[in-house]
Amino acid sequence: MNWVAGVVLLSLVEYIVFGALVGRARGTYAVAAPAVTGHPLFERYFRVHQNSLEQLIIFIPAVWLFGLYVSATGAAAVGALFLVARVIYGVAYIGSPEQRGPGAVLTAMTEVLLVLGAFYGVVRSIAVS
Repeated sequence: MNWVAGVVLLSLVEYIVFGALVGRARGTYAVAAPAVTGHPLFERYFRVHQNSLEQLIIFIPAVWLFGLYVSATGAAAVGALFLVARVIYGVAYIGSPEQRGPGAVLTAMTEVLLVLGAFYGVVRSIAVS
């Protein structure tokens, strides 16, 4: 589970970096807090950060449960793919929102795999006990 913990920590660091990029974009595009609209490029940075938060609520419990009930190594590997997917999503969205699809799809695929796998593992554990 050490690798799973590491992946979860990296997902939090990634989220902090996305937040720092939003802060920098606020200054660059003169969008004073608490505004969340303004310059279109600021809004892209903001959406990457916000969408990443929306994904973390699924990812973190799913990766932990998958790691506990199915495979810690598998959870860490799929979790690492999630981290890459978020970078792909973020770079694409900031560059051109229409190009965010591959990162969004890869993110969704990792989450579905983790949730379904965790569900399977928990049900299997209940059935055996």
